[in-house]
Amino acid sequence: MKRGFLAALLLSGASLALACSDTTSTAGAAGLSGTYDVVLSNQLVFVTSQDRDELRVLDLTRTPREFIPAPNPLEPLAIPVIARPDSLTRDVGYNDKGEDVSGPYIYARSSGGRGISVVAADRARLNEVTRLATGQLITAFAAHAPVAEGAPSVLYYALQTRPEAAEQLCGPFGGGVVMRQDLPGPEGFDAATLPPALPVFCLKPADTVMSMLTLPARADRVDSLVVAIRNVSGTSRLVRVVADGASVEIPYKRPRPAPYAVPNYADLVDIPARLVATHPSYGVPKPKLGDGSCPPGTDVKTQEDETTICVESWPAGRFVFVVLDELTCNSSDCEGVIALDNGPKPVEEPSPTPVLARDITGAAMLTLRPSAGLPTGLTLRTGLEVRELLADSVAYLTAIPLLGIMPSSDGRITLFRADERRPFNLDRNSNNTPLNSSVVAELRDNNELARTDQFQGITVVQPGCPQATDSTNVTAFLCNGSVPNGTYRFVFQGVLPGLVGLSRDLTQEDPPLLVETTLATARGVSAGDSIILANNAGACAAVIPILRLEDQGNGLTRLFPDLSDPAVAAAAEPCASYPLFTVRAGPNVKPFVLYAGAETSDTYLQRLNVNETYTVSTFLDYYYHPDGFDLGLEPPKSPTTYVPAPLSLTMTPTIGAGSRLAAGDRYVVTLLPRFRRYVFGVDTSQSSGLAVYTLPASVVATDVAGASLAYVAYPSADGVLQVALESITDNLDNLTYLRAFQ
Repeated sequence: MKRGFLAALLLSGASLALACSDTTSTAGAAGLSGTYDVVLSNQLVFVTSQDRDELRVLDLTRTPREFIPAPNPLEPLAIPVIARPDSLTRDVGYNDKGEDVSGPYIYARSSGGRGISVVAADRARLNEVTRLATGQLITAFAAHAPVAEGAPSVLYYALQTRPEAAEQLCGPFGGGVVMRQDLPGPEGFDAATLPPALPVFCLKPADTVMSMLTLPARADRVDSLVVAIRNVSGTSRLVRVVADGASVEIPYKRPRPAPYAVPNYADLVDIPARLVATHPSYGVPKPKLGDGSCPPGTDVKTQEDETTICVESWPAGRFVFVVLDELTCNSSDCEGVIALDNGPKPVEEPSPTPVLARDITGAAMLTLRPSAGLPTGLTLRTGLEVRELLADSVAYLTAIPLLGIMPSSDGRITLFRADERRPFNLDRNSNNTPLNSSVVAELRDNNELARTDQFQGITVVQPGCPQATDSTNVTAFLCNGSVPNGTYRFVFQGVLPGLVGLSRDLTQEDPPLLVETTLATARGVSAGDSIILANNAGACAAVIPILRLEDQGNGLTRLFPDLSDPAVAAAAEPCASYPLFTVRAGPNVKPFVLYAGAETSDTYLQRLNVNETYTVSTFLDYYYHPDGFDLGLEPPKSPTTYVPAPLSLTMTPTIGAGSRLAAGDRYVVTLLPRFRRYVFGVDTSQSSGLAVYTLPASVVATDVAGASLAYVAYPSADGVLQVALESITDNLDNLTYLRAFQ
């Protein structure tokens, strides 16, 4: 009994100590269940705990970093909200400089729900202020902070069907509607005095709003919304809406994607979008002119050490970044992120025809793609630093004016230069000079050993590009930054895929040496190709030409040997009982067999004649535009006239059949784009403790006491992962600079 009393006393003392401590051991383990979304406000990360119908709050100002404790400090704070919350948004605000500031509220909803929880975001409150009942299915929402002292927060939400309040504007029948709800501040909030929600934009029948955002708001301007819409007909579009109830759409457009065609800015198509984001104002440092002055269009900025630099300023909301909707886009260029340009003054004078943005080189922006999978989140943030390990193996800490972070369904996370509207290229020298794209070709024998007599055999051409390499084996005409990564094998008289080591029917005697194969594998065979017989000891020395092919009508094809040459017949006679056969390309008709990578059935591409062209890329796709990217155009490119030429990379064998190549010799051609994206993953090995962190979702990022930190929601782990951007290593699975909050 005394022992039990002592144990109770010790527990009581421990509880008292924890209650008085600012760093409880339980606050880092919040018991999250259903972590689908995160949102950042006032240096607090709000996290859904869907299965518990609540939100948890990670405090970034506490040391160590942890969830805010409840009044009972043994438990983390839980904010009860609507049932099954899986989507969050916040009041987005901008100060006079266009910098991002937090508003008074965050908002929570659930997929298939009809209500929205309004939660006070101030760390002194952190409670649900009210719960809005819409009566209709909510598909998306966005909000902006008060634009002046005493002004309300403004919440916009999209309904799948129209309430009665929208019938006067939209009519009683048809599609859904976007509604506006004004919300006074949380001080003395009275739900009974809330003004009614008002319709501001009518949707067409069968339209669904996938995502929306508010462009930077001002007191003297009507709000502008960007709305991503999907229709059940299988189409999507992105529009800008002036939220005054006029239901006017201003469509965002981009050039029609087409293979082997220069994009024509007069031929624009709707943007298929499923997620949209914009940015605060940011400044890009620019070098001074020779006389020490700043270039036109830049401002002088004094730094902390009292030195001055030139800065090019970009206003908040200039670009809208879009995650493309792969479900409604029928182009291969539909997996990733693009940016749309709202014009130089997006708030005061928005462009009447917003179109695809151009990157820092002046060329039409390329789609920012994940390494694999589909984007699952997107955030844009100023004032962060990342660690860049460049080609000289030296790591640099670089401040990025506007950083883009894109998690994807393959479990990896891509960083990109949103300020430049292009990817990072880490394959560059420490002086920030990208390395030139190139091609390496080596002539090897049948055993993959380099031949001592290397000689010209491959030509690589991109139309309109200058000659980049003139080596022993290859002549290349390349545009820097535009070469796809890959290795190709041009095998002279190579073995045909699926026709290696097949069994013969030895009972077949008339005609002799006849072989059969399936119709499918025989499709690549031509008269003039060669049959090689073999047994367990090796291949027959005889090379037997194929005279003709004959379809048997039962799924099999007969390959008839050509034994008209007495020398061939005599050489083949000792091999008549060999049980195996292989077919390889003949010396005269399409003698080159082309593979992408290793020589397997899966990597086989096609057969080629001498001087026949193979086109590597089938769609317009430049992987990266380096500084100074251009195709030697006259006059030089400009933001209004320059468009890139289509990428049409070709490889042409130029060696005459049988001239100097033996059967099985091959040119191994390696394309070196000198382009390395900034992609990283999580070490999910069993020993890492992060084995369940496989599927990232939404992401937020901020500077915390000089540290650049991203917070990624992981539904697969019921947790949030903190990523130290200034410490992680690109293109590897990281562990050391990650911290899990569950």
